[in-house]
Amino acid sequence: MSGNERPPTIGQLLGEEVAQLRGFLVLLGREERALIDGEVDCLPPIVDEKNALFAQLARLGESRGETLAAAGFAHGRQGMEAWLERHPDKADARRDWLELLALADKANGLNRSNGELIAMRLTGNQQALATLMTAANQGSLYGPDGQAKPLGGGRSLGSV
Repeated sequence: MSGNERPPTIGQLLGEEVAQLRGFLVLLGREERALIDGEVDCLPPIVDEKNALFAQLARLGESRGETLAAAGFAHGRQGMEAWLERHPDKADARRDWLELLALADKANGLNRSNGELIAMRLTGNQQALATLMTAANQGSLYGPDGQAKPLGGGRSLGSV
């Protein structure tokens, strides 16, 4: 920011946070769809984009907290509520704040749901891997001569 520029206002920061959180929800929806459809190759770029957007949201939230603190209010929700109470004329900021809270709640629920989908997929993969490992450890069912081998490693039926 150059010397002439004013720092963003609470209202501007809230508006930007709402816009970014909407984008974050779109990414969470894409992640959910990829998880449901089993399109795991789509996940790495989504996760990268999601992490970058989350970092941007964190910076915006920190900027809002710093702006609140500079105005004599606490960081976080309590400070924001106090600021809104002191500025009843800031209807746009109040609307954006309420939307931000609703979007954050929705993002939290969708992120939790995606985590559960990942856990289910991971469990399925672990079970499949265990099955494959068990089969691999049993060795071959047929010998080099093409005849069936006994699985127990003991004597074959009919031998003395």
